[in-house]
Amino acid sequence: MKYVSKVLTLLVLVFGTVKAQTWAGLSTFGGADYDQMWAIDFRGGSNPVLGLFTISYSISGSDEDYVLITPYWQKVIGNTGGRDDWMYKTVWLNSGNIVVGGAWCNDGGAGPGSCYAPLYGFVVGLNSSGNFLWGRHADFSNQWGCSGNSNRETRILDVSPTSDGGFLTAGILVYNIDDGWGNCISSDADGFIAKFNSTGGLQWIRIVDYAADDNIATTAFETTDGNYVLLAPSFYEVGVLKFSPSGGLIWQRRYPRNIAGSAITLSWGKPTSDGGFILTTHIAGSNDDILFMKFNSLGYFVCAARIATPGNDYGIDVVEGPTWYWVTGQLGVGGNDLFIAKIRKTDCYVVEVRRLLSGADESGRSMDLRPSTGIPYVAGYTNQTAWVVGSYDGLVAADSGGLDTCYWRNYYPTITYPTFSNSGSFAVYSPSMTVSNYTVSVQDVVVGRRINCGLDPLGSDDELGIDERYVDCQINYAIIGKNLRLRVKSEGNLTINIYSPDGRRIYSKSLNKFAGIINVPLKGGVYFVEVLRGDKRTVFKVSTN
Repeated sequence: MKYVSKVLTLLVLVFGTVKAQTWAGLSTFGGADYDQMWAIDFRGGSNPVLGLFTISYSISGSDEDYVLITPYWQKVIGNTGGRDDWMYKTVWLNSGNIVVGGAWCNDGGAGPGSCYAPLYGFVVGLNSSGNFLWGRHADFSNQWGCSGNSNRETRILDVSPTSDGGFLTAGILVYNIDDGWGNCISSDADGFIAKFNSTGGLQWIRIVDYAADDNIATTAFETTDGNYVLLAPSFYEVGVLKFSPSGGLIWQRRYPRNIAGSAITLSWGKPTSDGGFILTTHIAGSNDDILFMKFNSLGYFVCAARIATPGNDYGIDVVEGPTWYWVTGQLGVGGNDLFIAKIRKTDCYVVEVRRLLSGADESGRSMDLRPSTGIPYVAGYTNQTAWVVGSYDGLVAADSGGLDTCYWRNYYPTITYPTFSNSGSFAVYSPSMTVSNYTVSVQDVVVGRRINCGLDPLGSDDELGIDERYVDCQINYAIIGKNLRLRVKSEGNLTINIYSPDGRRIYSKSLNKFAGIINVPLKGGVYFVEVLRGDKRTVFKVSTN
């Protein structure tokens, strides 16, 4: 009788709590100082390359450099002598090599994120093992206008592979002009697209300018027809321009919009499977609001969504999944919260917004889709003291939506659907510019890392198989044949009991601060698993063949 009573209790617990499958994960990367994850790219298949802007790790111990991370190696890359190297994006090339784009400067000891002009752009090539192949130094701003003023910048904000083995870059240059009195003074900012070959040789560059407005181009990529698209979601307009492989302008579209303040948060876009493009940025609203935009293959506006909270909200990156478009960035809630939004492809309808609930500041900085699973991954940063080693750490988070697990929660912002009209055009210039050789040091490094919740976001595909089930942020399980596999991440003592349908306990194990995998062989049938941690009791049902 006592067995029957126990089974009934287990059934109530199981059917009252277990929901449909979801997947989520959260890892942080960094050391004692300031670190942010700025890039994630899965073009190499299921193995991502991550790009960490870091102060904790450097070649000389004092400069700001960057770290590339794959499941197989970690490398810190940069130079010495008071020189800071900022990485914005890194991707796999079609050759299997890696290219990094960014800017370097001398900060004069001014501290994290500080630089004294000039800023110089760079691209660096590495092989699949992380070894240095070549580097190119790009001082485009000094070749555009007069060069007598050091207050200039060249920043390479995006890198993207092309089918010929080379790559595209997009970025910004702040240049100088003659004021008519023989003085070389600072001018405005222009965006650019530049084409490089497989060894970093510059083939051509095009500069994009609109009147006296500052313009920032953040995304360049090859389209399915072999041409190139440049996206410039900057300041008071969103630009979409298309170029031939030789750099000829095919068409351009300009969509004016207002922003709430003078602050510009860098944001990126991506191509879509229907031949169009998506991007995210921000727009004036309650303060600054998130703006998502969809364009067709000719660059014409299709639809848009505005996501707003009472604070300042910024869209930063996007990706297309099998069913949805996904957006990340930061919501002005609880300081700043990293978010992902799930958007319907047909009409930009916002289906769901999920925020990372931590009570601290987070932001998503880059987004990509794991090809084998269709799950969106976000690279960014957090200053949640329970998750980090230093003041800020890089963050990799993923969530397939649906359940409140691993600190992900649904959020309900104000959502509207604005429209935009093509108006005006950019001036496009074709200057002759050059790059010079550039060498960096590459050293092995071990980056501090915590898997804070859920499965490992950088783990193998079998960790993300269809059999994976969440119990909570500490317990996950899968049925592998007739074996029950438990993944445990416990911060305290726990006991695991397994019962047969008639209430008999057939397995029991007590663990002290255990974190690892437990495999339990079972016969075919239905079982109930009980997990005891302090005064918390969790029960779930499993079935084996």
